[in-house]
Amino acid sequence: MREQLQLPDYSDEDLAELSPDELTDLLIEDEDRVPRNVIAACARCGDAMTEHLRQLHEDDFLWLDNEDDPDGIADGIWWLRLHAAMILGQIPGEQAGLLVELMRRMSLENDDNLQDWLAGYWPALFLNKPDTVLPALRALCKDKNMGWYIRATAIEAVIGIAAKQETEALDQTLAWLSDIVNDESDDWELRLSAGNALLDYPRAEYRPILEGLADRQSGWGTHFDRDDVQRAYSDSTQKPERFRNPWKFYEPDAITQRQIRWQEEDAREKQRSLGEDTDYSDDPYDPYYVHEPYVRPEPKIGRNDPCPCGSGKKYKKCCLAKE
Repeated sequence: MREQLQLPDYSDEDLAELSPDELTDLLIEDEDRVPRNVIAACARCGDAMTEHLRQLHEDDFLWLDNEDDPDGIADGIWWLRLHAAMILGQIPGEQAGLLVELMRRMSLENDDNLQDWLAGYWPALFLNKPDTVLPALRALCKDKNMGWYIRATAIEAVIGIAAKQETEALDQTLAWLSDIVNDESDDWELRLSAGNALLDYPRAEYRPILEGLADRQSGWGTHFDRDDVQRAYSDSTQKPERFRNPWKFYEPDAITQRQIRWQEEDAREKQRSLGEDTDYSDDPYDPYYVHEPYVRPEPKIGRNDPCPCGSGKKYKKCCLAKE
């Protein structure tokens, strides 16, 4: 199957000869089939690659859409946005704090697809950044002009970084987070997401806050209830995994599976356009899903349970936030 798909293949020696601009051309051309060693070659360019990506960002080239695409490369440029975040996540140093600017822009552009592809990876992408990047990241978390979803992912990164440091740093960060949870003027979904983060590191002083939030939630889309709070405080030894590997995206098996998926979807779309496909999917995460009235399954999905969509992520890290 890999031979049939003809996945791109480059030698490390050839990649080492390419400039940031030439490497970027490869990223655009190969879209979601970019091999792992291309990302590594981009990261090895260090500040030169960071400055190149910054220029593409500031010139709005990175945010080109199909309406302004005379060369037919908008799809490749969309994937370049994802690659840019992955590359910057590999580069240490303050300049790679450009990640925060990318987060802001993807929210302002309402690029929900990109936010979903990168969800859960931000703690790992920021892990090697200096403390001087944290003020900008924290400012994004508290910026009420931004969408709640990107702010919640920024909070994940802030908490993840603090969790890798001394206990005092984590406690200070949790106190900062509790201010967001307590802010009645802030977005409700953002406050619940921040409450989920507090539950991951239970501290006695925040339990009344969390119980109060639990009591105010009801129905579908509940982030956590009193039982969740009780379980969190009964087993404080369980530590969340916040550093999933973003770069699995570039492993050959992952690339192959994506191409198979796209081929299957294209085939189904062709069948549908010809009126040949009447086999509608019962998977709500399939683009051909026929929506039926929702009936909540029993028992309730716990925040730390595997997500029912089959992503392999915990429910709280996947569809709970989207719902």
